[in-house]
Amino acid sequence: MARATTITVDGAAHEVSDAFLSRILEVAVEGGCSYWADTEGEAREGTGTPNGARDFDLSDYVDDDDEHDDDGAPVYESASFLVSKDASQGGTLDLQGIADAIERILDGETDVPPAIREIIGAAVRDDDASDIDAEAADCIVQIGLFDELVYR
Repeated sequence: MARATTITVDGAAHEVSDAFLSRILEVAVEGGCSYWADTEGEAREGTGTPNGARDFDLSDYVDDDDEHDDDGAPVYESASFLVSKDASQGGTLDLQGIADAIERILDGETDVPPAIREIIGAAVRDDDASDIDAEAADCIVQIGLFDELVYR
């Protein structure tokens, strides 16, 4: 059963699905953060489990017969992002961490380019992460890990 997370923006509550949040992790791992981070993702139990490799395509670690979301995509619970030049920096984000970062971005608590903020806002309102590109996913991860954009 799909879970939903509520993101509150300017007093309005918007529900986003786990598939929405998982898609952002997938985009970030598969390229959004690759210029500054080594990455590793962990699939939801029953959707396949990565084997600990770094810099991988998350879909390579999911069997065709494992559980998927309504659109056929695997659901990822978390991903680790370690700064390539200093592996002691970075960390792991789960779906709630992604939702919290999105909320901070949309509430204007962070210095994120307005165009990125608009893309993320539209995606949240529609519960459709298909317009969240690598740049937007990277911003979300950096806000989630560092509370600011460290790498540009």
